[in-house]
Amino acid sequence: MKRITVIPEPKSLKVLSETAVFALTDNLSFECCDGSENSLKELLSFLREVFSLEPLGMGREKIRLEIDTSIEEEGYLLKVESGRVILRGGSEKGLFYAVQTLKQLLFCTEGELPALEITDAPRYAVRGFMLDCGRYFFTVEAVKQFLDMMALHKLNEFHWHLSEDQGFRCQLEGKLLLTEIGSYRSHTNFNTTPHEGYYTRSQMLDIIDYAHSKYIKVIPEIDSPGHVQAMLAAYPELACFPRDFDVSTSWGVRHDVFCVGKESTLTFMKELFDELTEIFTDGVIHLGGDEVPTLRWKACPDCQRLMKEKGMKDESDLHTYYLDTMAEHLRKKGFEVRMWNDRVKENMTDRSLTWQLWNDAMKDGEVAAELNGGRKFVLSCARWCYLNFPYAEASLEKAYSFEFEPEGLTDEGRRNIIGIEGCLWTEFVPDMLTADKMTYPRLAAVSENAWSPRDKKDYGAFTEKLGSYYALLGTLGVRPEALKKTAPKGVKRLAGRLWWQRRQLTWGAYDNFISDIKAKKIK
Repeated sequence: MKRITVIPEPKSLKVLSETAVFALTDNLSFECCDGSENSLKELLSFLREVFSLEPLGMGREKIRLEIDTSIEEEGYLLKVESGRVILRGGSEKGLFYAVQTLKQLLFCTEGELPALEITDAPRYAVRGFMLDCGRYFFTVEAVKQFLDMMALHKLNEFHWHLSEDQGFRCQLEGKLLLTEIGSYRSHTNFNTTPHEGYYTRSQMLDIIDYAHSKYIKVIPEIDSPGHVQAMLAAYPELACFPRDFDVSTSWGVRHDVFCVGKESTLTFMKELFDELTEIFTDGVIHLGGDEVPTLRWKACPDCQRLMKEKGMKDESDLHTYYLDTMAEHLRKKGFEVRMWNDRVKENMTDRSLTWQLWNDAMKDGEVAAELNGGRKFVLSCARWCYLNFPYAEASLEKAYSFEFEPEGLTDEGRRNIIGIEGCLWTEFVPDMLTADKMTYPRLAAVSENAWSPRDKKDYGAFTEKLGSYYALLGTLGVRPEALKKTAPKGVKRLAGRLWWQRRQLTWGAYDNFISDIKAKKIK
C-alpha cells in the first residue's frame, strides 16, 4: 500500500485496511448537499487536471459531500469505506478543507484509497500568507496561483501588501495619481530597467471573488505613515517638506514620511481608506505602520505645533496619534485594524489594534504584557516566518520548528494569539520562478504550524511526506526549491548568508543622504 500523506498533518488519521476499498473510475458519482457547490467544483477541477477524469456520475463508486453543524466550523470528517468516500464539514469551509485533504490522498495513492478515517480542525483561526506586490508587481494570474496554493495548504487569509516606497499598486478612483505616477519606477537598484504595474478596481474585485470561492479573506495593506515615497511622488503635499519626489529605486527605510501635523494628510488617508473599504469587504484592513523615522517630524513646524497642542512628549507620539486616528476611523466602519508590531513606549497604540509580530525588538515580557492586557497578535516572526529569507538564514527545518510561548503568558494571553502568517517580501523576488523556490516547501511548514496540533508536529515525519508533496506541486505547475537546498550546511550556508548581506548595498543610505539635503534647503 502506498504511503498516506497529508499536509498539514490532521488531528487524527487512522488507516483501517491494507488494501484499496475505493478507486477512481469514469463512472464515479456524487451525492451533494446545499452549500457544497464550491467544494464539488474544486474536486472536479482537480480530477480533470491531475487524473484527466470527467466522471459520468453513473457508477457504484460514490463521493458524498455533507455539512454537519455539530462539527466545528472549519473542521471536517473524512471516511473511506467500501466503494464510497464521505466528506463531512462543519460548514462550507470545513467541507472545502475536507476536499483539500481528499485531493492529496487521491494523488499519493494514484486514486486507490484504503479504508481510513480522518477527523480534523485547525489550531489557529488565522492562517495567512502575505504577498508583497509593492516592490515587484505580480500579475492577476500569478496572484490566483498563490490563492490556489493557499487553499491546498488550508490557509484562509491573503494579506496583500499593495503599497511601498517603490510602488503603489491599488487603483483608487478618488486618488488616481497614486497609480498614474506611483506605480512606475525608472529602474531598480543598479539596473536600468523600468518597473511598473497596478491592479485596476475590476481586477482587484476579480481576485477577491476568486479568493472567496476558496474561503480566503483578502486583507489589503496600505503602509503608512512611513514607506510612502511612491505616494509622495504622486501627492507631494502629504510630506512635511513638499518637493518633487521620485518613486524609490532602491530598498530600505526612507526618511520622508507623511506629515502627521497637517489635518489635510489625515483627511486624505481617511478618504483613501473609505474607498478601499468599498473594494475590500472582508472586515480587516492592515495599516502597516512600522519603520517610521521621526527625522522630518523633529524639524517640521506643523508636526511640532500638533505636538504642543496635544501635549505630546516626543515625536513617537505622532506615530501613535496617526495610527490611532486611522484605526478609529476604520473601526467606526466595522473593520478590524492590524499593523506591524510597534516598540514598547510610554504612549502605545490603542490595544484594539491587532499587532502582527515580525521583529525581535520586543522582549518576551513585553509581548506577554500586551497579550495578557488584551491585544491580539498574528505571529510572523521574521527568522521563522519570512519566506524571502535565503535557506541559509531560515532553513526548512527552522521554519518548521516555530513555536511561540513568551515567558509570563497567561491562558487569556495565549488565546489572544489568533494565528500565524508566512510573509513573502519581494526585494529580491522579481519573478514567479524565484517566488516558487522561496515559498515552497516552506509554506508547507507554515501551514503545519498554523493548522496542526503541536503534538502532531514531527519534522522527521514531515520530511517523509515531501516526496508526494513535491510531485503534487510539480503536477500543479509549481516549482519548489530542491529539497537538498533547503538545509545548506558548512561552506554553502556561509556563502548563502554572505550573499544575503549584499542587500546592504541597496538599502537606500545614499538616497536618504540626498533627500536630507533637499529637505534642509526647503526648511
